[in-house]
Amino acid sequence: MINGIISVLVVFLLLGVGFYFTKTKKWPDNTNQVFSTVVVQIAAPALAVVSIENRFTPQMLASSVINLLIITACLLFLHLLGRVLSSLMNLPQKKKAVFDTTFTFNNSMFIGLPIINIIFGHDGLPYLFTFYLVTIVLFWSLGAWTLSQASDQTSLKAFSVRRIFIPGLIGVMIGCLLAGFELKLPVIFETALSYLGDLCVPLSLLVIGANLALSLSKGMAKITIDQLLILAGKFIISPLLAWGAFTLAGISGLPLHVFILCASLPCHAQTAILAQFYDVEGEYASNLVSLSTLVSLITIPVYASILL
Repeated sequence: MINGIISVLVVFLLLGVGFYFTKTKKWPDNTNQVFSTVVVQIAAPALAVVSIENRFTPQMLASSVINLLIITACLLFLHLLGRVLSSLMNLPQKKKAVFDTTFTFNNSMFIGLPIINIIFGHDGLPYLFTFYLVTIVLFWSLGAWTLSQASDQTSLKAFSVRRIFIPGLIGVMIGCLLAGFELKLPVIFETALSYLGDLCVPLSLLVIGANLALSLSKGMAKITIDQLLILAGKFIISPLLAWGAFTLAGISGLPLHVFILCASLPCHAQTAILAQFYDVEGEYASNLVSLSTLVSLITIPVYASILL
């Protein structure tokens, strides 16, 4: 439990760096846009390639079909529920897109990886990456498309199949092909992609912290109903849905526990990055990510103690 708290505190430390440098105006005004572009176009695809290539085998991919389908169904249900809730609240188009995306996707990589590794050890990692595989595919397709449709940039709004195949999803596809055919990249490419992928977590958290500073500079607003619904979705509805779906499918033990904990993680950190990239309520997205991450400081130890 203590190790789980430490992992979340590390996240907040990195958030604090971005917050401090923005609050004190120690870096240029366009730094957020530069960082978000690097993450979306370079670091995230590189991370996807090396993560999947190094941690999946053909046997794992084949045996994970049922788990993949259940996770996909759960995320699609959450997305549909998020759309219903945002419509009932009559949120503006841009906030609606951010709400729908944050309600759907969890931070299964940036927070999930260290948390699962600490709590369940290496045995839990294959199940984490099963959850992560579905998350990243749907996030970089459905999530990115949802945000792009709310953008004022007309060049990003037009739907086409080509626009779904953005760098992050292409990275996932390359990683799956490499793992499925048991291929290994040359060392020079593997090393280069690893270095680029390592940029993903710190840059993402720096941007979230910076956006949080910009938001708080306008005054601390009280928690709204939409924020409360996001928290309920992340920490109550999503894990209960995962528990029910996997239990009905006859899955128990370690896989069930890992999937429940993955479903109870805070909002996907890169929602704020994509919102910044598409100029769709970046500060609002950062507030939701930061608030849910703060609350996870309490919920992660609670779920860990229940599941262990």
